[in-house]
Amino acid sequence: MTKDKVKELPLYRKVLLFSFMITFLVVVSTAGMVFFFQSNQMEEQLIERAKGIAVLWKDSIPSSLVQEVIKQHDEDAPAAIKLNELIVDLLEKNSKYFDGYIVIAKKIKGNELSFITMSRKDGKGTLDSFSTYFAGKEFLAAFNRSVKEKGLTSSRIYHDAEGTWVTAFKPIEDNNGKQIAVFVVNVDAAKVEAFKKKTGTFLLVALILITAFVYLIMRWGLKKVFEPVQEIISGINAVSAGDFNMKLQISDESDLGQIGEKFNHMTSQLSILFDRLSDTYKEFGSHPSDLCGSRSFEEAIGEMEKVIEKSRLQKELQRAEKMNAIGQLAASVAHEIRNPMTVVRGFLQLFYAKDHLTSEEKTYINLMIEELNRAEMIINDYLSLAKPDFEEITKVNAGTLASNVMDLMNTFALMSKNISLEKQIEPDIFVKGNESELKQVLINIVKNGIESMRGGGLLTLKVYKTPHYGVFEINDTGVGMSFEEVQRLGTAFYSLKEKGTGIGMMVCYQLVERLKGRVEVLSIKGEGTTFKIHIPLWEGGE
Repeated sequence: MTKDKVKELPLYRKVLLFSFMITFLVVVSTAGMVFFFQSNQMEEQLIERAKGIAVLWKDSIPSSLVQEVIKQHDEDAPAAIKLNELIVDLLEKNSKYFDGYIVIAKKIKGNELSFITMSRKDGKGTLDSFSTYFAGKEFLAAFNRSVKEKGLTSSRIYHDAEGTWVTAFKPIEDNNGKQIAVFVVNVDAAKVEAFKKKTGTFLLVALILITAFVYLIMRWGLKKVFEPVQEIISGINAVSAGDFNMKLQISDESDLGQIGEKFNHMTSQLSILFDRLSDTYKEFGSHPSDLCGSRSFEEAIGEMEKVIEKSRLQKELQRAEKMNAIGQLAASVAHEIRNPMTVVRGFLQLFYAKDHLTSEEKTYINLMIEELNRAEMIINDYLSLAKPDFEEITKVNAGTLASNVMDLMNTFALMSKNISLEKQIEPDIFVKGNESELKQVLINIVKNGIESMRGGGLLTLKVYKTPHYGVFEINDTGVGMSFEEVQRLGTAFYSLKEKGTGIGMMVCYQLVERLKGRVEVLSIKGEGTTFKIHIPLWEGGE
């Protein structure tokens, strides 16, 4: 739940929270390390002081005197009294925070130790007659280490019933080097602990103050930094609400400044776009409300889509009217022209059959007959435009149709120089269409591809299917077309061939559209052209 709430926070608050958490962790870590280092340093200094005192005091006590006290084991013996006086004298010359006594090196049992002397009690130097002491864990560990290592050791700071201490241990040896006792020095560490508490309290207060100060500074700084971001967000909201005259006031050279500049350019272009949209509406005879002001961006986009759709429908209507006019013209003119042409062709054929004609005259007559045949083909193309959509839609085997077309056009390709035909056909592809019309489309496009390869080349016809269409893909290595030339394909009277009329390609486009398909053309000038004819697949239930 908390994670989801963090995700929902604004960007400014996320950055502020993240930056504050990092700063807080850094400050806490730094304060903790300072406190630990300071405390450790003070403890080490106290330990070193205790060790120094232990060495110094141990050297002030004759080992033979200690040995004699242990041997006599009598607190009233002169040696014991003298030893106690020496220790009391040492303590009186030093700070009241130090305490010293001598312990027999050998433990009685467990954690039970035996004192030879006790230096002070209630602040007064006295002798405790070989009393026993139950040592704590820290005290006993340092004591055992000193006895085992036969050297100077100390404890860390520890607490017992008497207070807080650091204890140093220095072994006392006889003349033969044998440990007979351990000189113990206690240093009162209560002041150090109190200082550590004060230091901790001071660091905690400092931490709270520094964190609060950093938070305020960070909040102020991030607000300044995020002001352009907030302005951009406000600008986006304004544009979404339909205010395309919105301009950002970010003028610096930073990345945000560049974003602001691009945003202002975008809103300017949108304003121009929707002004043109309003003008287009007026051309259509509509009078829309202010698209750039009162409407939201989504509504404005919706209006734009309506205008685009109206423009598309208007173009379709114009094209349909144009095709209808061409069809009516073709229907009325073709029949009137075909009859005289038939008569002319008949007489030319009679003349061609005369024996007295020279070969040159026959060549001329043959040329006229060929031109008449070409004119008749053009008239047939015009009649195709005028022919109503009476053809029946049937199930067509795309592979078989493509193979027949390639076999038919193979002879035409052989008449040209160095042109090869290749087919790549996937089996069992059936489309919805009219076989004769599809055959006419494929022949026309394959013929155009062969004619475009004036210096020879390869033409490939592929048949495959997509989820909804069967595709006839015709690829040639001819002269290719520019983008502008491709855009004009299928329009009346536009042809790239020297003697072409453009009617054949227009008929191809019309037939494919009649079958609810589409023609896709990809071409590169000087490299070749690919036609992809998409025809709806025949569905099993139809």
